[in-house]
Amino acid sequence: GDYLGMMSTLKTRCIASHCLQQYISTFVDQFVVLTSEEEASCLLDTLNQSRISSMKARKDEDLSHAFQEACLAQWGDSVEEIDAAMERANSGLGHRGSSQMFFLTQEASATNALIILLSLLYRKRQDADCSWDTAAFAEPILFERIMEVLTDFLESEEKDGVLIDPNVWRSVSERGGQVAFYCTSFAGVVVQILDMIANFEEEQFNKHKESLFPILCSLIRVQSDEIRHLVAGVFRKQIGGMIGVPISK
Repeated sequence: GDYLGMMSTLKTRCIASHCLQQYISTFVDQFVVLTSEEEASCLLDTLNQSRISSMKARKDEDLSHAFQEACLAQWGDSVEEIDAAMERANSGLGHRGSSQMFFLTQEASATNALIILLSLLYRKRQDADCSWDTAAFAEPILFERIMEVLTDFLESEEKDGVLIDPNVWRSVSERGGQVAFYCTSFAGVVVQILDMIANFEEEQFNKHKESLFPILCSLIRVQSDEIRHLVAGVFRKQIGGMIGVPISK
């Protein structure tokens, strides 16, 4: 299709979608308490469509070329402007204007919103008059997303880690979106997942220990101190509790 001609519209819609996904965290607590199964399904389907569309878009070579052409069109005509743009691209800063970076950010945002919503639905409900079983509804979808994100994160970190400036890992929640790799773009989602796992009820963690334990062990070796620290917290609380070790402060 004529991606270059629709670039402005595409970017505007994606940015609007990203902003709405970021805003979800401000009202999702109230939404989960009041929502029906039909309403929750509708929101989840919308977020999932955004996630899948972004994933397809970042792999689309024609769209990637259109992004490059759009960037070239903004460089200007002078030799100095072109040299400066080439220097940015060669230094890695060019990642920020690429379609991969743009849609990885969008995909990570949609995935994070999905995780937040599902994790709240998976919590034990205090209100006994809830008309539907939110935990049973959320559980299979939540764990499918958890395993997918953690597996893809580990694969990307192993493959792309040598190409990444170690400074990027100093605070993955803030710096992760600087380069167009899955592991850096999704580092903040991994942080969200690990924090959620640390707060699982004992029976919830125990039910999924066989799938979670191997991948948690693999996360011990990643470059991010922030992620390793969170993994240590999961081991102290969840694994320690299972083997009868008191939680240390």
